[in-house]
Amino acid sequence: MEVAFEGIAYEKLPLVDLDVPVSTSNSNRGKTSGISSDERIAQDTADADNILKLIAVCPNSHIKDILSPEEKYIIENRFNIRKANSAGMAGIGMRNNGMRKPHYTRLLIFEKNLIFQAACCLPLKLIAAGIDGNIVYGRTLYTIHSDENGGKLVYEFMGKGAEVIIDLKRGESTKVQRLIFLCDKNK
Repeated sequence: MEVAFEGIAYEKLPLVDLDVPVSTSNSNRGKTSGISSDERIAQDTADADNILKLIAVCPNSHIKDILSPEEKYIIENRFNIRKANSAGMAGIGMRNNGMRKPHYTRLLIFEKNLIFQAACCLPLKLIAAGIDGNIVYGRTLYTIHSDENGGKLVYEFMGKGAEVIIDLKRGESTKVQRLIFLCDKNK
């Protein structure tokens, strides 16, 4: 379903189902890349900033805050998605010719909107989101995947709230990553 706000079409995302089984992720891939934490942070920040410049996100607005997720979980996907094809996933990796692909998830808070940005070695898709339990409208500003640069996603939300919950699908996984952002920690 699409709705127009100020002449721009926004799609309505399903609300996040908070009753799905949750498991924590113990992934520790970052330590295997041979790059120091400071170098990884600098690479991820530069990549994220370059993508925003490329798509000219809110050139006349200032970012009030850039948030990392307060909590991350792996959850059972409530949608009917076919099982991952392991043969098709074998060629997608974190490194290509020794180069590390950026990995980050962050929420950019502007005066009038929220922008979610993510990068991973796999294709990315935002499948559900909720802002303080309310219906969420938004639009994909940028999405791409290549073997050399990995997956990139930039998504704009309509609405404001103290808590943003996003369910993000990576590749053909049958599970999704749940990200919880606390926009106002005083509430």
